Amino acid sequence: MPRTRTALIAVTAALALAACGNDDEPPEAADGVLALVGQDDLTWDVEELEAEAGTVEFELTCEDGVEHNLVIDELDEEVAACDPGETVTGSIELDEGEYTYICTVPGHEATMRGTLTVN
Repeated sequence: MPRTRTALIAVTAALALAACGNDDEPPEAADGVLALVGQDDLTWDVEELEAEAGTVEFELTCEDGVEHNLVIDELDEEVAACDPGETVTGSIELDEGEYTYICTVPGHEATMRGTLTVN
């Protein structure tokens, strides 16, 4: 009986900790760099990002099968572009506001759109 109770307590604690996470919040930039993966299924791994106004740095990774680029739609400015299996960095000056980031490689834009909130 004690082992069953210990196992039950461990499972309950694990479930409680898992429930504490909030997947609705945009990820915070690690070391001030926003990491983004262009996936082979023509989607971004993250559809919402947040950054501070000023120079916003990106790390763009392409999965193994498809090339992608990262464009700030409202400014029509390409920040980074990568070949399959490559990781690149780029930066752009942004004021406070909400921006749309897209991949403009032909055929990608319809499914590769995300929101960047700059505070």
